Amino acid sequence: MPQPIDKTHTPPSRQAELQLGRVLGEANSKLSGGDQHTEILDFLFESLNLIIPYDRIGIALIENEGSTPQLRSTWLKSTLPKIYLGEGYSAPIKGSSLEKILATGKPRIINDLEDYGKKHPHSKSTQLILKEGIRSSLTCPLRAEGKHIGIVFFSSIHQQTYQNEHIDIYLKIANELSILIEQARLRKWYHSDVSRVQNIRMLLHDLKNPLNVIQGFLEISYRKTWFQNLGEDAKKVFSTLKRNADFMQELLEELSEIQRLDAKADTIEPREERLDSFIPELATRAREQATKKENNITVVTSANLPEKAFFDMTRIHRVMDNLISNASKFSDRGSNITITLKSEEGRLIFEVTDEGQGIPESEIHKLFEEFGRTCVVATEGEKSTGLGLAISKKIVEQHGGGVAVASEVGKGSTFSFWLPIEKSLRH
Repeated sequence: MPQPIDKTHTPPSRQAELQLGRVLGEANSKLSGGDQHTEILDFLFESLNLIIPYDRIGIALIENEGSTPQLRSTWLKSTLPKIYLGEGYSAPIKGSSLEKILATGKPRIINDLEDYGKKHPHSKSTQLILKEGIRSSLTCPLRAEGKHIGIVFFSSIHQQTYQNEHIDIYLKIANELSILIEQARLRKWYHSDVSRVQNIRMLLHDLKNPLNVIQGFLEISYRKTWFQNLGEDAKKVFSTLKRNADFMQELLEELSEIQRLDAKADTIEPREERLDSFIPELATRAREQATKKENNITVVTSANLPEKAFFDMTRIHRVMDNLISNASKFSDRGSNITITLKSEEGRLIFEVTDEGQGIPESEIHKLFEEFGRTCVVATEGEKSTGLGLAISKKIVEQHGGGVAVASEVGKGSTFSFWLPIEKSLRH
C-alpha cells in the first residue's frame, strides 16, 4: 500500500509521479499474475486516493448493439453512502455531452456540477450524480487499439477539485485503465472461444451417433425383399431420406475438419513428393469425380515443373477434390474443366478452370468464408455445405501458401492456389 505524499519535502507533481509509477507498477504485476480486472480496479481505487483527489471513480464502455451506440456503466467504486448512478446504467452517446469527449479525445472538467445541472436540467445522469453528493468531475476518454472504447469519471464531493494541471496524471491513469479493460476483454473472448469450441466438438459427436443409426437402417432396408416390393412413391421417400442423410454426414465431417484445422489439432504432414507420380494420381481422381456430370478433364503441366516438392499429399488431394467438385457442380453437363500445374519463383501453382456460370465480382469475397454462399446455384441442384473452400484455404495456408480466384459471369472461373516448393510451413 503506498504511503501518503509528503508535500513538505518534494514538489507535489514530482512526488505524485513517483507514487503513481509505483502504484501502476503493482497493478501491472497483478495483471501479469492473473488477478481479475475488477480486483485490480478495486486496488487502484484504494491506492490512488493518496495521490489524487476523488470520492468516486466510474467506468462506462461503448456498446454497439442495436442501431444506437450506448455508454454503459460497467464498474464503479465510491466512498459515498448511496449510489444512484450504478453499474448497468446506460444512455445513448449521440446528442450527449460525452459525444464530444469521445470524438475529440480531450478530457473535460466540471467544477460546479450544481450550476451545470441547472443549465442541463434534462441530463438524467447529472441529476443522479448530484443526488449522490458529487459536486465536481473530471472525465477522461479510454482508448485501445487506436479507437475510443469508453470513459472514466473521477468525481469529488467538493467544488473546484480539478484543475488543468491534473489532466496529465489523470490521462496516465486512464491509459492504464484502458490496457486493463482490453486485457479483460481478451480474457473473456478467449474463455468464451474455448467454451464454444468444446461445445461444438461435443455437439458434432452427439449428432454423428443418431445419424449413423439412420444411415445404417436405410442401408439394411435397401437389401430387404420387402423394399423391392414397395411402390415407386415409397422408394422415392427412402431415396430422399438417404440423400439428405448422406449430405448431413458430409456436413458433419466438414464441420469436424474445419474445427480441427482451427484448433491446429489436424496439422499437415509434409513430405518430399515426386510430381511424376503425384500428377497422374491427381488426374485419375479428377476424372472419377467428373464422371458424375460427364465433364471433360484436361491436365496441363508446364515444362519447368520441378521433379519434387514438399507438401502433404493427402491434404492437397483434399483441396483439389474440393475445387474440382465445385467446378463440376457449377458447370453444365459435358463441359470442360482444365487442371494446370506450373512453377513460378519457387512456388508450385495449381489452377482449376471451368466453363461454368462465373461469379459476380461483388460476391467473390464470400467464397473462402465459412458458409460463404453466392447467388450462383449448382446447375443440377447439387447441394453444397459451404465449407469446402474454407477448408481448402486453411490447408493451403498451413502449407505457407495462398489462394486466389478469377471469374467472369457467363464465361467461367479459375480457382488457384500456390505452395512453396521448398519446405516452409506456418504453424
